[in-house]
Amino acid sequence: MEKRSLIPVIPFILALTAGALTFPPWSTLTYDGALYIDIARNLARDITDFTYQGVYMMYRPPLYPYTLSVLFRFAPLDTHLTAARLVSLLSFALTAVLVSLLARELLMGEAKAILASLFYIFNPLAFTMATRELVHSEFTLFYTLAIYLLYTGRKRGSEARIYGAFVAAGLAILTRYTGLSIIAVFLAYLWLTEHWDWVKRREYWIGFALLVLTLSPWLYMGHVYYGGAFRPFSVASRVVTLDRPVSVSDFFKLLMEDVGRVLIALAALGFLKLRKDDEGWLLISWLFMGLAGILTVTHKETRFITFLSPAIAVMAVLGVEVIADALGLAARKAGVSISENKAGIIVLVLSLLLLVPVGTQARDLKDSWNLMGKGETEVMMYALDSYPASRLLVSPRLYTVAGYYYPGASVDMVLDRKAVKERIAEGYYDLIVLREPSPHLNIEESGNYILVKEFYGGKFKLYLRKEN
Repeated sequence: MEKRSLIPVIPFILALTAGALTFPPWSTLTYDGALYIDIARNLARDITDFTYQGVYMMYRPPLYPYTLSVLFRFAPLDTHLTAARLVSLLSFALTAVLVSLLARELLMGEAKAILASLFYIFNPLAFTMATRELVHSEFTLFYTLAIYLLYTGRKRGSEARIYGAFVAAGLAILTRYTGLSIIAVFLAYLWLTEHWDWVKRREYWIGFALLVLTLSPWLYMGHVYYGGAFRPFSVASRVVTLDRPVSVSDFFKLLMEDVGRVLIALAALGFLKLRKDDEGWLLISWLFMGLAGILTVTHKETRFITFLSPAIAVMAVLGVEVIADALGLAARKAGVSISENKAGIIVLVLSLLLLVPVGTQARDLKDSWNLMGKGETEVMMYALDSYPASRLLVSPRLYTVAGYYYPGASVDMVLDRKAVKERIAEGYYDLIVLREPSPHLNIEESGNYILVKEFYGGKFKLYLRKEN
């Protein structure tokens, strides 16, 4: 095997190692992650059962739960969280390989391709999502694969790669609905490089047909089980709109806090190196159209732009080159000659130095995420170890986590409704877990339940039916 062919293995091993050494603790489980696992468990039994507690959840994108369901057919229940996180880690490592391959295709050379993969691996968002039970790593993989195949397909005149790009784009959309922005990325890139000539080329029309074909099984399921082929997308849009609005200015402030100033500054400097050619238009289309797709959403979180981290990584290397060029210019004015080899060494050294604050920011963000859902998880782990239950009533923040720890149990959400109060009066629930503040539901007054445990100074309360 040629030495050159082993180069992509380096970022793969580095990404796997970095993720494995910083695996999140078992005492943290996100609300969304628990829901994906709950759905995947049902899909492992029936590939059309995209439900939680008997309710279809098709406003959630399907590919990640379906990926997990394949593993869940063989994996024991107590390994499901590990399996979900390993899927994200493998996707993260494969994306690191794609970043190095794409950077090399963009005429950056082998060394800079590895540097680009390092800037991706230690991008705080990519690094944090790499081992979470969430969709972002898998989404980034398919999004990056689609762009890589489109670029290399055009560059090499390969229709097969172009077709693969549109299939990968369809998979990206099925992994996260904001993946629809990839259509805008494709159109912007094709127009900037070919103007309207791309419309005359058969392979693009076939490509769009393949994209629709990739989406068609999900559209059919939406028609059969969810009240309309496009209803999963419309409901998802409505759910996001109902969530807490975040302004564009606030979003960028949060982004600065999570990603850090160094990486953002390097990516911004990288724009100075872009030219009006295929490579430049590709990065511009990816970054601007992809970001526009997020900024138009009412509720925005920084993790939503994880799929842009490969482009940011490439731009960061270009930003380091800008700094190296400035240093070279200053040296020449001082009468010092710098050879091409020395210039390459300067880029390498600068990159490694700048990766230190980037990596520190990545560690800090991951540590903060390791606290998310910690209270809910610890409470449910204690409940599972102490009290068997087949019918639970829990606060909204515990709704999906309860389903994860009590698979097969009936889980109701704490709501100030007559039906819930009647069930409490009847002693219907085996276990009630409250997260304060919560509505007063006459739990103790009913005479059916006793408070058996409080957590975090009364923030969480555990009620057990007296018969138990």
